[in-house]
Amino acid sequence: MLDFWPLYFLLTFLEAAVALLALLRVPSEGAGFSVTRWALLLPLLVAALASAIAAFFSWRNLDFRSRWLEINAKPRLYNFLTIAFPLLTAITGIGAYLLRWWNPDKLLPFFERAWPLLAFIIISGIQSTLWLLALRFGIHKADFPDRKPALIAFVVLLFVFGFVSLTKLGVTPDPAYWGEPGVPIQGWQLGLALLGGVLFLTLSLLSFFKPGSPRTDFIIGLLIWALAAGIWLSVPNEVLKNSFYFPINPPTNVPLPYSDSGYYDYMAHSLLIGTDYTGEVPTRPLYIVFLTVLHLLFGENYNLLIAGQTLMLALFPVMLYTLGKKIHSPAAGMTIALLAIFREWTNLLVSSDTRVSNTKMLLVDAPTLLLILLACLFAFRWLERKGKPSAFFAGGVFGILLLLRTQSMLILPILFVIVFLFLRSDKLPWLVPLLLFILGVLVSVAPWLTHNYLRIEKFAFDAPFQYQVLASQYAYTGNLDYAAIDLEGKSLSQILITFAVKDPGFVAGFITNHFLATEVGALLALPMIAPFNGLRAPVNLYWTSFNGTLAWQNILLLVGYLAIIAIGFGAAWKRWRWAGLLPLAFNLGYALANGIGRFSGWRYDFPADWIAYFYFGIGFAEILIWQAKVFGVRFLDTDYTNTLAYKRNSATKISPLVITFALIGAIPWIAESINPPPRYPDLPPIAIQEQIVNLHTVQATSISLAEIQEFASQPRSVTLTGRLLYPRFFGRGTGISSSTPWPSYAPRDFPRLGFLLINQKVSEVVFPIKALSIENVQGEDVLILGCERDTFVEARVLALPNADLAYLSDLGLEPCSP
Repeated sequence: MLDFWPLYFLLTFLEAAVALLALLRVPSEGAGFSVTRWALLLPLLVAALASAIAAFFSWRNLDFRSRWLEINAKPRLYNFLTIAFPLLTAITGIGAYLLRWWNPDKLLPFFERAWPLLAFIIISGIQSTLWLLALRFGIHKADFPDRKPALIAFVVLLFVFGFVSLTKLGVTPDPAYWGEPGVPIQGWQLGLALLGGVLFLTLSLLSFFKPGSPRTDFIIGLLIWALAAGIWLSVPNEVLKNSFYFPINPPTNVPLPYSDSGYYDYMAHSLLIGTDYTGEVPTRPLYIVFLTVLHLLFGENYNLLIAGQTLMLALFPVMLYTLGKKIHSPAAGMTIALLAIFREWTNLLVSSDTRVSNTKMLLVDAPTLLLILLACLFAFRWLERKGKPSAFFAGGVFGILLLLRTQSMLILPILFVIVFLFLRSDKLPWLVPLLLFILGVLVSVAPWLTHNYLRIEKFAFDAPFQYQVLASQYAYTGNLDYAAIDLEGKSLSQILITFAVKDPGFVAGFITNHFLATEVGALLALPMIAPFNGLRAPVNLYWTSFNGTLAWQNILLLVGYLAIIAIGFGAAWKRWRWAGLLPLAFNLGYALANGIGRFSGWRYDFPADWIAYFYFGIGFAEILIWQAKVFGVRFLDTDYTNTLAYKRNSATKISPLVITFALIGAIPWIAESINPPPRYPDLPPIAIQEQIVNLHTVQATSISLAEIQEFASQPRSVTLTGRLLYPRFFGRGTGISSSTPWPSYAPRDFPRLGFLLINQKVSEVVFPIKALSIENVQGEDVLILGCERDTFVEARVLALPNADLAYLSDLGLEPCSP
């Protein structure tokens, strides 16, 4: 290799000379060269001169090469340079990118002058890194291993890509429901994540740390969690200002839940005030209990509540790292984790600009992703260990997932196929472990199903309206109008099967369409070629206008992505055979659930659309490892083949797991059982009216108890007490617009305060008033005197006993008649 040193220096000289010429061609602002221009020219002049001299001496003088350029003569220097050059290249590349895109309007002239020097450093740094690796490890022949699985995967992916392109299934909007793809990773974030994977692999090769040891993996996982939480929490909650599920409005001017977020949150409040899920069977009970715990910790401070949820959800990049490391390598796990962190970062930044579900919103999509990854990880652990307790444990975790998203049940058939094929290929018993897995699922869900049977005399996971929503999708028109669906005396399966038998082609069409839409959305989570206006400019929402067609350059880019994803599938197959496809099983099952439910897009895809960047990360790491093998680097951990023997485990090890998962599954029932006595008992109206009239503000307006009683004697008048939730003030003609807005926030032709009142039930309340001077009313006890309207209560007197205040509406005590 010593004979090639002159060529290395000559190449460096040519690179420096080209950079010099490029810099000299940049127009000068004055008659001569400025200090800045000389500062840029001098490093290039020195590099060109030094490399020319080194090329001459190394070519003419053998002693110079053996004495000064032999790697064994100066091992410490070469070890340092092996680290310094890649780090210098990475730092310079990031610096160049920031200089170009941080503020293009102001920094572009500086970038144009600095770019020749920066490009020289980057190119010569890459060249030097490869040269030093060749000196240190030599050049070896390294054929790409097991090309056949990757090639088969690529053909299958191209076939699906072509099928979607020709049939338009997966990109044709469904009139029942259709959503745009989820938020994609930005191009610069992809580059940064790939760079992080390269640096992580490089540092592990240089023995800075040894991935695989429990201590190291714990530290790496902790760092990933801290990075995710730090980046996500750095995004201010003000990004939610115009979001749909967590908008910010006066008088509180803090994020407050709405729509689905509001449902989960007021159900959590129902536990806090002792009303047992307001007497209903709630949907997503596990998440409701989680929100209850957050309220116990942080009260009504939603900024702290959001932070608490973020700290928990920051675990899902850790889960992705662990799963990627197990299936392939630590470098793959790190790349995937960084992609997930950066994607969620963008997701947060566009909260008010498009429809999203993210870690700041009280929605179950991100928690579902966390539990899906956890269930996938423990299912993989079961196939890795092949033990009976591991099978039961994996089933128990999957059962907990069903308490968060019932439709995840459709993952089970595909999961069972993978398990059967994997265990049969090793000629191991498969029936008993599979039955133990099912038993684990049943143990986890049995307490909640029992609770619901005692409540409504039916075994059900969710509130009845969830089944009405699904039933409403199996119709030609009027979809999502679940209030018109009557399930009395009918089962959901009966309604779905009857419609499917009536028109099987129509049903198969929309199931396929939404199933493929979920998979298309997963691929589009990777960045496309689109206009970019700078890092400080608003994010380009190019995906919201996706209409199923792509420019030729984006088609080529997607084919490139598919090739790397196929390499990822091939690498996973090489190491684990069918078990390496376990994440795909979870994705396909959830995508099938989307298809059957006739939903897809944005938040509906979120628990499943990680699959593309997951196998993309594996494929990228496989390419890196293949390149490293060119230099003779061995990867014993990634050359692992599945040789773990089947171990017989005593059934006594399963007994404690049965108790553990039964208790976890019973948490929503236990939370209901240990809640406090009802905070708002059924009081006679006269008792509430006496409390109202004794408050200071009402006395000041000279409203007597007799006047209140006269108003309350009207047929449509109501007297209520409860907890005030989510107060929002709107002017004339404004409100929250949606297809089915809450009546308390719907646009109206008068100014008012809208909120929910929760006691034994949940009531929508509208309080007509031009201005309200009070701010901290969220979660306060409230007394209301008002009129019952069709969909809401029109409050005339709003009393806050804890503050000794009451307010009279602009309508006063006018009669309730229209």
